[in-house]
Amino acid sequence: MPISIGHATNFLNIVSCLIFLFLILYLYLIQTENSSFETWTENVVLASTGTMVKTISETNKTLMNLCTQDDHTNEKLAMPDILFSINGSAYQGSVFVSKNDFPIDSKTIMGLVLIISLGFHSWRVYQSAEGDFENNAKNMVEEPDFLRWIEYTLTSPLQIIIVCSTVYMRNISDITLLSALQGALTLSGWTLEILISGLEQSRIYMTTRRDNHYQNFNENLQKFVLVFSYGVLCHIIIWWNILSRYVMHEQNIEICDFGVKRLPPIIKNIVFLQCVLFSLFGLVPVSQIVYISYRKPAGSTFGLAKLAYGVLSVISKGLLAIMFVKLITDGNCIYTNEGKICLS
Repeated sequence: MPISIGHATNFLNIVSCLIFLFLILYLYLIQTENSSFETWTENVVLASTGTMVKTISETNKTLMNLCTQDDHTNEKLAMPDILFSINGSAYQGSVFVSKNDFPIDSKTIMGLVLIISLGFHSWRVYQSAEGDFENNAKNMVEEPDFLRWIEYTLTSPLQIIIVCSTVYMRNISDITLLSALQGALTLSGWTLEILISGLEQSRIYMTTRRDNHYQNFNENLQKFVLVFSYGVLCHIIIWWNILSRYVMHEQNIEICDFGVKRLPPIIKNIVFLQCVLFSLFGLVPVSQIVYISYRKPAGSTFGLAKLAYGVLSVISKGLLAIMFVKLITDGNCIYTNEGKICLS
């Protein structure tokens, strides 16, 4: 059984190499425009004079009637009035944005995702072909794979940057923090696999009714719950920021009568599909724990887990690449009262 799973994993690696190679050619051979986007940085400006306060007040008056519904009087757009006090001296100001000199080329980012993935899958194919194929296939499914988590830690933050760009997230601080948080979340997957490996060993020895193995199992299970809970929290923070930004755009279109009817439909497809696929990664270790806890004696679960991770990785990156090219070619259009207007 482990060897057959190892053969399936090897076959998946070969197919994945071909898929990623095709997507790289597809990404760079098709003519695309406007794959770069400008970024900005939040800039808080304070002043001790009344000039800035007056300017902010006058600006807010011009924004008062923008983006308001008939039954709501609270302004939706306004420059916040910030008060800061130092040694009894009060300073007032507001928040502005400063344009950065370096744009982000999302096409290059997408290309890096595919190239890195191709490199890691090619290495796995080389490893499986080197030496004793049967033993390699067996070892591949019985142990945690650290390189797999390095691959995901390098590529998943870049995927988050692509998704952020589709919802017009341009604050460089938000983009870098969310992508870094995704990297930390992904690397915790290695910790989960080490704990799962310990749980498997404890479960096997528990058949001898040794109390110390019951204790080790419970301790590892508690550690797993703690690390997994941290991962869930990070996942919620990342996708709450992305989804709330998308919902905000939809609400602005509904509330603000600026002639825009709806966003490009493909943006919604990218955001929600990637959210679902990223979430499914978290179900794999949970499934392993359920299997280990209720099956006596429990065998190795890493074979099917690696297969599931591999399938999810290829689907997530492949669909993102295809839909991204679609977006920056003929899908980057906004529907207005005058018809469809494509960004150029």
